[in-house]
Amino acid sequence: MFKINSFHIPQLIYGSLFFLILIITVGLYWQGLQGIFLLDDEANLQELANVTKETSSIIFFTLEGISSQLGRPVSLFTFALQANDWPLNPFGFKYVNLMIHLLNGCLVFWLILLITRIIALPEKRSLLLALLTTTVWLLHPLQVSTVLYVVQRMTQLSALFTLTGLLVYLQGRQLMAQDKLKSGFFWISFSVIFGGLLATLSKENGILLVLYIIVLEATVLRALPKPRFWQAWASVFLYLPLILLAFYFIAHIDSLLQGYETRHFTMGERLLTQASVLTDYIAKILLLRPYGFGLYHDDFPISHSLLTPPTTLIAVSFIVVMFVIAVWVRRLWPVFAFGILWFFAGHILESSFIGLVLYFEHRNYLPMLGIIFLAFYGILKLFDYILDPYLRKIAISLSVFWLALFPLITWSQTDLWSKPIVQTAFWVHQSPKSLAAQSHAVVFFLRSHDHAQAEAYTQEMIEFFPEHTAPYLYLISLSCLSEKTRLPDMQQTIRHFKTSKHDRVTPQLLTFILEERKMGHCQLDSNTIDKMLNTLIHNPNNAGNQANFYHRYAMFHVFEKSLGLAIPALKQALALKDKLQWRLDLIELLMENEQFDEAKAYLQETRVQLNPIKAYLYEKELELLEARISVKE
Repeated sequence: MFKINSFHIPQLIYGSLFFLILIITVGLYWQGLQGIFLLDDEANLQELANVTKETSSIIFFTLEGISSQLGRPVSLFTFALQANDWPLNPFGFKYVNLMIHLLNGCLVFWLILLITRIIALPEKRSLLLALLTTTVWLLHPLQVSTVLYVVQRMTQLSALFTLTGLLVYLQGRQLMAQDKLKSGFFWISFSVIFGGLLATLSKENGILLVLYIIVLEATVLRALPKPRFWQAWASVFLYLPLILLAFYFIAHIDSLLQGYETRHFTMGERLLTQASVLTDYIAKILLLRPYGFGLYHDDFPISHSLLTPPTTLIAVSFIVVMFVIAVWVRRLWPVFAFGILWFFAGHILESSFIGLVLYFEHRNYLPMLGIIFLAFYGILKLFDYILDPYLRKIAISLSVFWLALFPLITWSQTDLWSKPIVQTAFWVHQSPKSLAAQSHAVVFFLRSHDHAQAEAYTQEMIEFFPEHTAPYLYLISLSCLSEKTRLPDMQQTIRHFKTSKHDRVTPQLLTFILEERKMGHCQLDSNTIDKMLNTLIHNPNNAGNQANFYHRYAMFHVFEKSLGLAIPALKQALALKDKLQWRLDLIELLMENEQFDEAKAYLQETRVQLNPIKAYLYEKELELLEARISVKE
């Protein structure tokens, strides 16, 4: 008869429990898969409509991403494989996201097991700590907006390859500890090169793999012997990438800070605010703030100084003290230092000087692992010191209650994500001062053809955000779609646009208005639109996005058949922001205006500037333009 070694019984028990947790995770998230596309989904995935079974169309979509300078090709490739699901089947995309989340959970379980064995915890304690940490990481309500927000697959994939790289690295370090130096150095090198590369090409914070490794080495891996040449290896594979990243920041500082031209806060205000943001993240991770989950946090209070608001000083002090203590006690209490420094390492890019949006829950997807691991390690240590049976019962009851909150809140969140109408109204109610939440409500009801509800939210936006541009453009857009919506007083609106605040949706709204007018759906005359666009172009608050306004101005005059005005406007847009598609549009306009010599010059200049990949992707289009110019010549 088959016998199970008693040594393996705990592994079978905890393995079975972990499998059950995976099933529970699917059950909690399944209802949320019925939701809709949101926020940046359309901007990043709309080109899926052009993806066919031809390899070239998949390559084009994969390499032409707009999310960042790198384009995130690994993530886009996975989206390209689901092109048939766009735009009618968000379920398919969300289902894949959920499967990636489960896979990441398996890697987290494995990673915690390796770490706890390296720090020589007893086997049962190691398994229990891995199970509890992974359970909360998988079921945490803070993860919902990462898993169910389709485009955040980029964050998930970056975490997937980071975790894989870390697991391979730990395997290599253990081989080195066993004096298997050649295989050990091979695997740790492989982990950094391929894990880091794939993680970074999924999303830029994949570069933080090397920082996670440095945190591991400074804390829980300190006991592992470092062989000869390890420092030389670390200088090349760990520290050099960070030095190169610093040089990249220095070389591109202007473009990195350019984002502040369209933000309503300065770099100093952002850095101060991030202390409060990180503190809020920790409170949500530990469920000290078991509410306020969702996508829209642009109403988060901005810190204008250490005392404005007064909580800023407390938050800054808390973050600085936590970091200093973690560095100071990394030898004495390596697990404590690991948990804190892991969290900070994961936030070091998106909570830095770069002019990004202040707050997003998905930024905690991997960093929260450090806080969760530390919390459970501390709780289990505390139980070791509680000997009184009565106190142990109280401690266990409180812990069970705390643990039960995670799936309960996550269930309520996924239920909310499965009901778009309820979700839209709830987010507006939860964050009435969030312009993004209000904008989402307008767009949602506009697409649902509920123009009355869309107009109601638009009027609320004008009331709450009278200094902004977008609310008035939404009202103009609605007047194009519904005869019941009155066009605002355009003279007064144009005067408002001279000083109105820029909104990220303004260029898209202008495009929508222009296209609707082209189809004869808008009451705006040419002179009014010309004045409106000119006013927005010269509004100093739009300086960071001026290229897009010039491009819209060019589009308008193309619709109006005024090439003499469209061509200079498009040239001005290109002077501010050199985009390949705008260059191709300009060549088309020059040809249409019979300026063939200039069209040819722009075409030749474009060929010279293209990198090999873009030259391959656009070769047919460029050849066709060249042939048309040659025929006219």
